Amino acid sequence: MVSWVVKRVLLATWLCYWSRNRVDSEAFNQWYQQLAYLHGKPSATATFRQEPEHFQVIEQLTPPSTEAEGEHQWLWVRKKGANTVFVAEQLAAFAGVSPRQVSYAGLKDRHAETWQWFSVQLPGQALLVWEALHHAEFAVERAVLQPKKLRLGFHDGNRFRIRLTDVQDMESVLERWKLVVESGFPNYFGEQRFGRDGANIAKAKRWFEAGRKYRVNRNQQSFLLSSVRSLLFNQVTSARVSAQRLLPEVGDVLGLAGNRSVFRVEQVDAELLSRFAARDVHLTAPLAGDEKLQNDSAIAQFEQTCSDEFWLQGLRQQRVEAARRPLLAFPRDAQHQQIDANTIVLEFSLDAGVFATSLLREIVQLNNAKANLDGAVELSDD
Repeated sequence: MVSWVVKRVLLATWLCYWSRNRVDSEAFNQWYQQLAYLHGKPSATATFRQEPEHFQVIEQLTPPSTEAEGEHQWLWVRKKGANTVFVAEQLAAFAGVSPRQVSYAGLKDRHAETWQWFSVQLPGQALLVWEALHHAEFAVERAVLQPKKLRLGFHDGNRFRIRLTDVQDMESVLERWKLVVESGFPNYFGEQRFGRDGANIAKAKRWFEAGRKYRVNRNQQSFLLSSVRSLLFNQVTSARVSAQRLLPEVGDVLGLAGNRSVFRVEQVDAELLSRFAARDVHLTAPLAGDEKLQNDSAIAQFEQTCSDEFWLQGLRQQRVEAARRPLLAFPRDAQHQQIDANTIVLEFSLDAGVFATSLLREIVQLNNAKANLDGAVELSDD
């Protein structure tokens, strides 16, 4: 047992070393593969996303106003083979406005079939004839007037329907699926968060080192800062999973179910553990930034070991405010359908900002999957 624990600690240390010193593609891919599994590395393999229809995502969001009035035209869009930013640009062009007047709750995958809301600000105008907008990669299926624009993170979550083919060891997949539904999975940011082969981390390193000498536009800054925070979050989460520190400790920052409120644990007692078991409260890990409150607890020091000062200083210089993100994620309304001996369809809902690929990672080793590294990532938790 001691040997196993030592190996896990050494692995966590190596992950931290990588973030400080290596940003090449090979090292990034190795780093991501070495992130700890909650239930151990899966043995089963499967093919994912042979077709866009094999990865379906439906945004869970209801327009807040029931009155058909306002200067914002909300559009329910189905897209396939296009990323969210591209669709927003096409909507802006059709409406004759700047892309800045088009907004959305979250970015959705390019290599998928997805449904999501967009809003276009058009003061004093009736609904445009959006059905006249024809494009091979997307279609406007519904349009409504709303008094307010759509903002990042406004949606409740996403509903996923994923088809896995060429499954080897279906029994193992079914067992893992049950485990993940019951016990959750590490809430890692997916590989796509970091750009192709970790390119965003390499750019962020050059930016932090060169300062004003390395020009980065505002939109790119947002992506790079999100990538750095995601890197540090994944490392802390992996280290905590590796160490099996998955119960509340004194000094922990716990989140409340159903909202983003957090509180610091002063005492671990039976009542707190009961609330934790009922998932009324949950563990969190840091989205690093300028931390206002001091925390000298053992668990805070544990988190600090994988939060290198180079990255923290860069985030502070950019005035990024620290936040917290749930350490584990749990699928809701989960169901599955085994089509045949080698094909299964998984359906589930996840909170905004949670990656379906991180859930799949706990269930099966994916092969021949289409790359999802075009910048189409969920940004709502930042």
